[in-house]
Amino acid sequence: MSQWITPEEMERRREMKKKLVTFSLPVIAIIFAAIITVLANSM
Repeated sequence: MSQWITPEEMERRREMKKKLVTFSLPVIAIIFAAIITVLANSM
């Protein structure tokens, strides 16, 4: 069963992925900084 995706659909998915990446990067950075802080304090 081959489902054909319209260009509009592809564009919408690409935009959603871009938003997801843009949103998740600061979150990952905050978590990473928190882990480093905990490790630095425990030494």
